Amino acid sequence: MRTSASPAPESVLIVDDEPSLRTILAFIVQRVGAVPVLAHDAATARQLAAKHSFACALIDKNLPGENGLEFLKWLRSVQPGCNALIVTAYGNVDSAIEALRLGAFDYLLKPFEVDALEHRLKLALDQWRMRQEHERMQAMLVQADRLASLGLLAAGVVHEVNTPLAYILSNLDWLDEELPSLREGLKRQGRQGTGPELSSLADRLTAVQSTLRDIREGAERVRHIARDVKAFARREDDESVLVDLREVLEAALKMALVHIRYRARVVRDYQDVPLVKGNEARLAQVFLNLVVNAAQAIPEDGSNHEIRVRLWTGPNGEACAEVTDTGTGIAAEHMPHLFEPFFTTKRSGEGTGLGLFICKSIVESFDGSITVESREGKGTTFRLGLPPHVRAARVALPSERASTAVAS
Repeated sequence: MRTSASPAPESVLIVDDEPSLRTILAFIVQRVGAVPVLAHDAATARQLAAKHSFACALIDKNLPGENGLEFLKWLRSVQPGCNALIVTAYGNVDSAIEALRLGAFDYLLKPFEVDALEHRLKLALDQWRMRQEHERMQAMLVQADRLASLGLLAAGVVHEVNTPLAYILSNLDWLDEELPSLREGLKRQGRQGTGPELSSLADRLTAVQSTLRDIREGAERVRHIARDVKAFARREDDESVLVDLREVLEAALKMALVHIRYRARVVRDYQDVPLVKGNEARLAQVFLNLVVNAAQAIPEDGSNHEIRVRLWTGPNGEACAEVTDTGTGIAAEHMPHLFEPFFTTKRSGEGTGLGLFICKSIVESFDGSITVESREGKGTTFRLGLPPHVRAARVALPSERASTAVAS
């Protein structure tokens, strides 16, 4: 049995209790350019599959102990991308149907022709490679859309950072002028004893302390802005964690503030929602896209528009979120195409047509759903549902349970 410490990416797991057949299968795997990894029973195969990923697997149906179909079911649960081929000398229609139902890529009867098995193994490997390439391209699209969104938000981020930096710098200039005179005044008081000037110095020291507090507050604002941008821009190699959708929504609203401020007021309606298992950066990308789209759908005509963000728990315990605008709405003929890649109704240079496609892909990757309702001239609502994490639920503060309107 081969127990390679680190099989190649395109390695094939061979599970068969006949040594001679394992040798033949290993030869065929090598002929198609892959690396064979051998196991004589399901228990050994489980140990290998628990440590390494395999592109394909050749599994004998009748193994000692756990049979091949039982192992196939387990393998599909831990490595759903692995294309498994069942090989057996005791096949029948019922077992073939069962193997395919469990997710087998193919079902072959012994004795088999080497060329036939080689051909089917090539097909399985080609499909695995195409799936890997699709996932790689999908990841590139997600990152490209995120970079496009960051470019859109760059001016807003600079504006938000410049505001606290401006009063930090002005306060520092004042301190530079004030501290030397304070030092001189304290020296004089030390030489002359007490006097009315001491009370004035105490007042000036109080002003200095207040200014230092302002500087700290401004620096904290800069730190929070930088943290939000960093969380949004990082790659999604991070593992899924428990996510509070309220915090994600708030981060998205802060980052989109420059687009919202002169178009609409934000109305928050946050009810109790369970925590969800997901990736904070990717979910922030979803809400940022939806909020920016909502702002861009509202004309700058001075009307009393609003963007409403809502959180609540659905009837099946799912965490639900909604972004609603009072903008121009979406034409009926465009509704069926909204989530298609590269479809956009924006002018050239204003959108990639990937935003909603990426949003749908991200939400569905966490077993969620996203839907849209719209009426021309009335506005649009995007609604998300994400399955709850069973371990915990966030309890909203009393002040968060009621709808609160905040002008932006």
